[in-house]
Amino acid sequence: MLLGFVFGSVGFAQSPERMELGVLPTGATVAFVRDAAGEWGIAIAGRATPGFHQAKPAKIGIGRGADRPLLLAAGYQAVEKSADGIAARAEVTYGNLVTFRVSDQWSLAGSTVNLRRIVEVSGTAPDGFESSMIFEVDPAVKWADVNCLAPGALYGDPTFDGERSPGGTRNHADRSFLMREDILPAPLFALSLPGGTSVSMLDPSPCGDSTVAETTLKELVMIDARFQFGALGAWQAEDRPIEFGFQFPGTVAVYTGAPDAKTPPQWIRRYHPVTPGTAHQYAVSFRFGQQETFPELTRNSWRWAWQTLHPVVASLDVDLVRRVLLDHLAAQAATIDGRTGIPFVLSTVADQRQWNWTMVAMGFVGKTVECADQLLREGDRDPTERGRKMRQTGLAIITSLIDALPTVPLQGTGYDLATGKPWDHIWLAPWLRNATEDMRVLMRAYRRERALGRTHPEWFNWTKSYVDWLLLQQRGDGSFPRRWKVGSDEVAEPTGTTSYCPVPLLVMMTEETGDPKYQHAAVRAAEFVWSNWGVRGLFVGGASDNPNITDKEAGMLSLEAFLSLYDVTREPKWLERARTAADFAESWIWIWNLPMPVDADDAKLCWKKGVPTIGIQGITTLHAGSADEYLDWAVPSYAKLFNLTRDPHYLEVARVLLHGTKSMVALPGRQYDMKGIGWQQEGWRMGPGGNGRGTSGHRFWLPWISANHLYGITGLEEYDLVLFRQLSAKP
Repeated sequence: MLLGFVFGSVGFAQSPERMELGVLPTGATVAFVRDAAGEWGIAIAGRATPGFHQAKPAKIGIGRGADRPLLLAAGYQAVEKSADGIAARAEVTYGNLVTFRVSDQWSLAGSTVNLRRIVEVSGTAPDGFESSMIFEVDPAVKWADVNCLAPGALYGDPTFDGERSPGGTRNHADRSFLMREDILPAPLFALSLPGGTSVSMLDPSPCGDSTVAETTLKELVMIDARFQFGALGAWQAEDRPIEFGFQFPGTVAVYTGAPDAKTPPQWIRRYHPVTPGTAHQYAVSFRFGQQETFPELTRNSWRWAWQTLHPVVASLDVDLVRRVLLDHLAAQAATIDGRTGIPFVLSTVADQRQWNWTMVAMGFVGKTVECADQLLREGDRDPTERGRKMRQTGLAIITSLIDALPTVPLQGTGYDLATGKPWDHIWLAPWLRNATEDMRVLMRAYRRERALGRTHPEWFNWTKSYVDWLLLQQRGDGSFPRRWKVGSDEVAEPTGTTSYCPVPLLVMMTEETGDPKYQHAAVRAAEFVWSNWGVRGLFVGGASDNPNITDKEAGMLSLEAFLSLYDVTREPKWLERARTAADFAESWIWIWNLPMPVDADDAKLCWKKGVPTIGIQGITTLHAGSADEYLDWAVPSYAKLFNLTRDPHYLEVARVLLHGTKSMVALPGRQYDMKGIGWQQEGWRMGPGGNGRGTSGHRFWLPWISANHLYGITGLEEYDLVLFRQLSAKP
């Protein structure tokens, strides 16, 4: 350890010279300390918090092919205090011909330490270079003591993040988490430390520029001045303290191959050219927290990122969007031999039908009942022939589904429109989520219809028969299996991670029957979810087609579960738990605009150049960097949280989800390359790999797209007409 840097609660030891930037709310002092050799480092320590330091803040990595870069490091040769903070300068030499001049501006604002860096190159070399700002943590803190947060990629416990994913178990075992900015909803990374202290890193002014070749990972090592993205993370090398920091451009290690592959990680190294005039500048902010649980760290650091990045979305004509989506949805309904349904998958760019287009599916991505419900709602709004036809279609969709799946245990959660028989496919298996999600919607429609004098006892009886069977499947700990075998009580996936799914439906059944047993089961299931995952700030298993992975839909559905229990019990704990789930779910929302590759052909992109990315969301930790717009379904939930808590942030989230999630819907005047108005494909790649940023694995429309877009509108309107008008209005 260099002279002048001593960790511990006693603060700084005496040193030849020291210049203080200020004192954090944690009680720690941010100071620059000069060592015996005359160079300055930075240290943050004091009170009972872990200390952080860096004796040589000016770090330059020289790229030498696929090998580990040559690390050059220096302390500041000069520091100067001013009204804006402290200006620090260093020169780092490479050989006899190249000098890197590092100019850092440090400032302190509340709990945040800010750095703005400019690196100027004098001289030329065939190699590339990177720079970084890295802190070392008090050696008393061990890797096992730290929980890391990377929104959309890692929430403390990596167990359910996938083995080879950026936030997965292999990287945790390697004691190394490195995240490129372009896979993150916000360029944010945080560490939760012993005693409730924390440190979060944020790029407050991200750019994100890259090229087609770079984002397709064409080469492992690339040098290009156009790379304007960084990487954030934390790691611990053998016999070294934990380190965390920001590197520019972003170099990361990636595990490739199948989940069971034994291949080591590949280093994807990115550099700027060692050439005079290379634009190499960036900013990074460090927020220091105290007395925070991990869920509180998620909430506080995310809101800090939100306030810093200040996401703004353009207002849509909500009525136009609703009409376009409903007309498009109604046009997709298909009828075969008297059966009517919404096809499971359709191309957005061609008229060729897929092998499974006649699949009709409940919940999750199929949402056939929810699509029917949207048509029924519009039928009530529109007294013309258009509305009458939509109502007929909606009723026919529900009748056809019940006729195809009349028995319990269910033979599946979907059927073949061509035959009327259950379709035996894993996507349509008896998933807990798929069935309970659409049945909850059916119960809502049942209530609405009843209030208008229209009775549908077959809807209620079908749902109740399933719920009564479901009660028998609940286990002693309150959990439910994630999936059963077809037409059987035999469990196919025993994990209880999705036990949040039936909670709202069970609550409704008690309201309908007066029998408390359903609500009692709902409470037990919600307590199981909370005690196992929610209390730690993560939610798991929502995406049925993923192998029990941490994902945003788990947070969204848990939010619904906890809100439904708060509605009927008014117990404050359920509202606080709903907030935890909501805070988790919103941390998947992109709150910065990631540009498409600078040299991309817009005609080949699925996400078009110039279209804002604010509002899209990450999907699962297994596929960090991929995005869709599923969370727009939760607009009413965030509006409700605003009403219940009076926290204006939740209203901001609702606004972003209402307007920012429809950027790639084909509307009049902006059809993009869709085959018609109303179409939108399911998802996009924002992170590197595959065909690169702005592309996708397929170009299909699935029913959830329209169902979720529409419920964000109609659900909000139904819940609170005043808020609907407020959020829908253009500024």
